[in-house]
Amino acid sequence: MLRRISTIALATLMLLPVGATAAQAGTAAARTAALYDIVVETTNGSATAYLEVYNAWELSVCDDAKDGYRARAEMRNLTTGKVIATAEDANGSFNACDESNHAYPTPKLSDHVRVTVWVQDGTTGGRRYTASQDYY
Repeated sequence: MLRRISTIALATLMLLPVGATAAQAGTAAARTAALYDIVVETTNGSATAYLEVYNAWELSVCDDAKDGYRARAEMRNLTTGKVIATAEDANGSFNACDESNHAYPTPKLSDHVRVTVWVQDGTTGGRRYTASQDYY
């Protein structure tokens, strides 16, 4: 005899990241980990950079705090020593993520890549709360 699964139960199962429990799926970290290859936050949590390697090395950054600082991120190919993508939120007003930027030139999968995120005062201020994560 076949049993019917409710539409709500089926929808819940379809939304869970692979390997996540229902409790984990409700957290932002679980949703983020399922979507991006690298997620790195500034040391004070005021900005987050995201990298999707299998989406043409797409880099984006989000301003996560009402602190007046502008969120910025860069992707550097450590194998070649070149910055291959940058991202910046529009105005530092805790209201947006940047338009996504793709790495150019596209790194080889054997290259060592570093994503760095920070906040700064305006367009020329010094880096604050810098954090980075490597991908290789």
